[in-house]
Amino acid sequence: MIGFKDLVPQITDEDISWVVDLLSLKELDERRLAFLRSRETLDISACPGSGKTTLVVAKLAILARKWTSRTRGICVLSHTNVARQEIEHRLGGTEVGRRLLSYPHYIDTIHGFVSRFLATPWLLSAQYRFTAIDDELTHRMRFNCMNSADRRAFRDFLGYRKFDTKKLRLKSTDFHTPVIDGKFPSGPTTRMYKIMSSAMGEAAKRGYFCYDEIFVLGKAQLTERPSVAEGLRHRFPCVIIDEMQDTSAMQNEYLSTIFPRHNPAICVTRVGDPNQAIFDSDVHSKGSDFPDSTRSIDIASSFRFDPSIASLADTFAFFPVAGSLCGLRERDHDPLPHTIFVFPDGDCSGVLDAYAQLVLDHLPATLLPKAKVAALGYTHKEIDPDGDPEHYPKTVGHYWEPYERNAGRTGYRPSTLVERVRLARRHISKGETAHYGVEEIARALLHLVNLSNLSTKFKVGARQHVQVQQLFTEAKDLERYQQLVVEVLFKGDVLSCERWLILSQRFWDLTKILACTNDKTEAAQDYLGWVAENQEGLQERVVGLSVNTYRSVHERGAVDIKLGSIHSVKGQTHTATLVLETFSHEPFLDSLMPWILRKRVHGHKRLGVRDTQRLLAMYVAMTRPTHLLCLAISNRTLVGDEQFQPNCQALIDLGWNVQHL
Repeated sequence: MIGFKDLVPQITDEDISWVVDLLSLKELDERRLAFLRSRETLDISACPGSGKTTLVVAKLAILARKWTSRTRGICVLSHTNVARQEIEHRLGGTEVGRRLLSYPHYIDTIHGFVSRFLATPWLLSAQYRFTAIDDELTHRMRFNCMNSADRRAFRDFLGYRKFDTKKLRLKSTDFHTPVIDGKFPSGPTTRMYKIMSSAMGEAAKRGYFCYDEIFVLGKAQLTERPSVAEGLRHRFPCVIIDEMQDTSAMQNEYLSTIFPRHNPAICVTRVGDPNQAIFDSDVHSKGSDFPDSTRSIDIASSFRFDPSIASLADTFAFFPVAGSLCGLRERDHDPLPHTIFVFPDGDCSGVLDAYAQLVLDHLPATLLPKAKVAALGYTHKEIDPDGDPEHYPKTVGHYWEPYERNAGRTGYRPSTLVERVRLARRHISKGETAHYGVEEIARALLHLVNLSNLSTKFKVGARQHVQVQQLFTEAKDLERYQQLVVEVLFKGDVLSCERWLILSQRFWDLTKILACTNDKTEAAQDYLGWVAENQEGLQERVVGLSVNTYRSVHERGAVDIKLGSIHSVKGQTHTATLVLETFSHEPFLDSLMPWILRKRVHGHKRLGVRDTQRLLAMYVAMTRPTHLLCLAISNRTLVGDEQFQPNCQALIDLGWNVQHL
């Protein structure tokens, strides 16, 4: 069998020079060069800000330039489409870019790969439909598949239990007597279990599946047709898996089955950072096979930050970074005062303003206009008014009450149309292009259509405004839609309840056309309903701010601080980052004081799951900023062992500035 090395000749210095000129690459050290030259199965462990995505694109450009087969290609898999977007951005106008983005090469998410090459073929061969992969639509379809008596009985059953049916998943591909994966509150022989099981099976027969159920379908394809994996290995002799640290044990098993790393005919390159595995950190306690110590390259130098931040963040690396974390960003000024704000017990109200003042006082004036200033918490659930005072501050909302936890999520979708309209208007008011606001309105309309008619399924993704305009076949209907978008986004009137009654009716009139129905479902009625805005008049007082942004105003100017969870900012780069004390089982930063004070250095594999998760999250948070790093802790964190002054001095000796509020 012709293997990968037969398809790609040896990578030469001329190839390296070519890609350096093509992408304007800088400072390629020996480790980065070794990755670009390699034609062997290899793991790349790259620290935050190391230019990992750019290196992957450079590697792909070289491979595409030298690729000789017209029927066998390179497969690039990740959890997001960042790699594809980067190729389109950096190489879209080049010949190698066009090659990479077309057959025989394939660049997609792991879910997309399983869906296309495994799940969909299995469904079609089993003579089932593939209607939608959407958690919400599938959940609603399951209830729609129950008869009215069963639905009433099941809702009564749920009324006495705290149980979320949205967490239920199919465990097998036997849709006639499906097994439920999830902690169902009654046994398999009970009536309620059978009702739910039957409904889930019927929804599956109609082609409705939750997002992660495609792996159940894919496993069936691999089990029933072992030759499929062999065919995929032939089609893709070169596989690059990006963001490997976020790959779950199940996904890793999938990929290892299809593309075994010991197979000499294929080349499997896994790229990631094990110290940023904050979405599936259990793998660290169970033992992860990434990176493979026998064939791996560590890239420990970051272009994002300078040595002062690298030194503070390095101690939180769960897996010690080879040679310690190194900051390559050159300073054009003295090191900024990385600060720990110590707030009084029970009162963190002054933290954000003190942080903003520090930014104004010390961030270079040239950076301030476009600075990305962030404040992050490990916990960002809603405030519990009856919570234990000893847990304060428990969540990000304790630092700024209007904080909306769901708005920090990727793909945040408000639960009502009026809230989505407000979100779209915020995009416009803060000076972004009209595109973002228009897309929000289009997505909201299509979501309302899907809620109104389950047999009509519109995929809600990119370029929805264009899709909506194409769906209106009558010119008068298209004009009504366009007028509504303009009026909702650009007319500066306040969204009062009375005003919303008129606008919501206009949305419903358009929905009836696209959904081909006059009947308003209960779900559609709820989505169209009026919801008052948090803090009356907030939008008028804080013009131009995006959601979860706190504006701190001082004599020298104003600073906009974007609040969020640590998990929501993975992959981002900030100018300044503040890590907030929050509570989950115990205070987050207080529990990490042994590492902050360097009484413990680096993680240890015998740590419990919670400590592991905290270390990983802290490492991610502390490696976001380019210039300024801050922490906010409670006074009791320093005085708990009656070592207040020694602890303060120890922090100062380690490079921190300590500011008492």
